Amino acid sequence: MLVRVSSCGTLYWSDGDVVWDDHLGHRQLKLAEGTERVLRWFSSWREPESVRAADENPEIGERLVRIARAMIRYDVLVVKGSSRQQREEEILRDWGPWGASARAFHFGTRSLRETEFTTSEMTAKTLLEKAKASPPPSPVRPSGEHDAIALPEPSPEPLNAIALGDALNQRRSVREFGEEPLRLRDLSALLTSARPTRPETHSDIPATGNVFKTSPSGGARHPTEVYVYARNVEGLDQGAYHYDGFRHRLTPLDGKIDDDELIALAGDQQWTRNAGALLIYTSVIERNQWKYPMSRTYRVLLMDVGHLSQTVYLMAAALGLNVTFTAALRDELVEDLLGCDPASELVLGMSVVGTRL
Repeated sequence: MLVRVSSCGTLYWSDGDVVWDDHLGHRQLKLAEGTERVLRWFSSWREPESVRAADENPEIGERLVRIARAMIRYDVLVVKGSSRQQREEEILRDWGPWGASARAFHFGTRSLRETEFTTSEMTAKTLLEKAKASPPPSPVRPSGEHDAIALPEPSPEPLNAIALGDALNQRRSVREFGEEPLRLRDLSALLTSARPTRPETHSDIPATGNVFKTSPSGGARHPTEVYVYARNVEGLDQGAYHYDGFRHRLTPLDGKIDDDELIALAGDQQWTRNAGALLIYTSVIERNQWKYPMSRTYRVLLMDVGHLSQTVYLMAAALGLNVTFTAALRDELVEDLLGCDPASELVLGMSVVGTRL
């Protein structure tokens, strides 16, 4: 029998312990002292008993053999020709170009046959009890010290003038923009996609923190924050703003960049140079963690941005604007511009908007 270290596991430190995370079997195992010697020994196919040769002391050699046998039982070491080894080879073949972190995330957050789910009734009851002891986080980022700019109420006529089917058929990613500035009322209309439909005010938010908008959000958490970089918008100074959907207003931030810096921020995509505005999406993870502490919830953050950006696409089509979504960003440059902490607020993408040629 030949064995080798599994290719579907990772090592990390936790409170002084070395932990093996098997992301296929969803098992985390604390490894005993000296275990790393066994892992290194079996970096290539070898007989389990061969690990005795890793140490000149016979007693230590026997201990290493016992560790190796335990590792085989828990799939830290996989047996050549086994179903587990064949499955790992398939995963490496299909996921290889994306690297270990991508496959660890996907399979580590994949539900298994025995995964338990609670009913919506039980979840609601549990959340109400939790809210009494630990209120949910705010569904909107604090506005900061700058004076906010009230946005004009968008007129419904342009949006109602086009049927939904037409908006869907006309929805395109267009990377060319006209020189005319983006009208403030059109920007206002686009931002209503991130505006709550009910409740109307922040003070009306229920105890569980549920918020409802025109785009769906897992558990009604709406972790996505929207920022605007106004490059060529009538009535707005060039610079970064935070959008407060509850009050439908923009708060200026300190960040300001030139066109070359904008292109660098957008992954060297030259076509962003003529945009009217960038709608930048971040995700505040504590909003979802409060209700869903499991790691699978990270998937929902990505879906939320997709839902919201598609709504922006449809509204842009109705308003006669050009728009493209992109996730090709230099996250650190965006974080510097917006002043957001990547440990708690994640940069996920942006919609680039402008007038038509």
